[in-house]
Amino acid sequence: MINDFIYAVLLSYAALFPVLNPLGGSLLFNSITFPLDQQVKAKLARKIALNAFVLLTGSLILGTYILKLFGIQIPIVQLAGGAVVTTRGWMIMNTGVRANSGPTEIISDEKVAFGSAFFPLTLPMTAGPGSIATAITIGAGAQVLQDKLARVIDYGGLIAGVFLSAVTVYLTYHSAGFLMRKMGDNSRIVIMKLSAFITLCIGLSIVWKGVQGLLALYISS
Repeated sequence: MINDFIYAVLLSYAALFPVLNPLGGSLLFNSITFPLDQQVKAKLARKIALNAFVLLTGSLILGTYILKLFGIQIPIVQLAGGAVVTTRGWMIMNTGVRANSGPTEIISDEKVAFGSAFFPLTLPMTAGPGSIATAITIGAGAQVLQDKLARVIDYGGLIAGVFLSAVTVYLTYHSAGFLMRKMGDNSRIVIMKLSAFITLCIGLSIVWKGVQGLLALYISS
C-alpha cells in the first residue's frame, strides 16, 4: 500500500509538473507583477498556488463524474487528455511556446492583483486546459480501481502529488525575481525543452492507456 501511495504521488507530480511549467510560469509571473512589493507578490503567489490546488484537486476527483453525466467513457477521457498533453509537449519542443498561455498586462496595483489571482493568474496562466485535462485523466485511472481501499490510497497519493505541485508553484513564483536573475537564457531553454519532452512522453503514455481501455471495452462487448 505504501508503494502504491508513493507511486501515485510521483505519477501525479510527474504528470502535472511539465504541464504546469512552474519555472516558465514564474518568469511570466515576475514580468507581469514586477512593480508590486515583494511581500505582496509573496501573498499573491500563495493565493495562486492555493487556487491551483483547489482547481486541480476538484478536476481530479469530480472531473470523471461530471463527464459521466454526458455519457463520456473514461478511455475517451484518457485519449482526449493524453492528446492535449502530447500536443502541448510537442508545441513547446518545436516552437518554445509555454504550455499555459495568458495575458501579459503589467499589474501594478495590489487590489487589482488580488482581484486577478484566480483569473487570469491561476486560470489559464498557471493551471490551464492542459493541466485540468491531465488532472481529470489521472483521476480517471484511480476511478477504475475495483478495490475501495486501493482507490482511496490512489486518490490520496494523487492529491498529495497535486499538493506538491502547488507548493512548487508557490516556491517558484515566490522566488521568481531571484530565479530570473540567476538563470541564463540557455538554462531556461534547457529546462523548457526537458519539460516539454517529459510532457510528450506522459501524454503518449496516457493515450496508450486510453487505447487499451477502448480495446478492453470492445473485446468485452
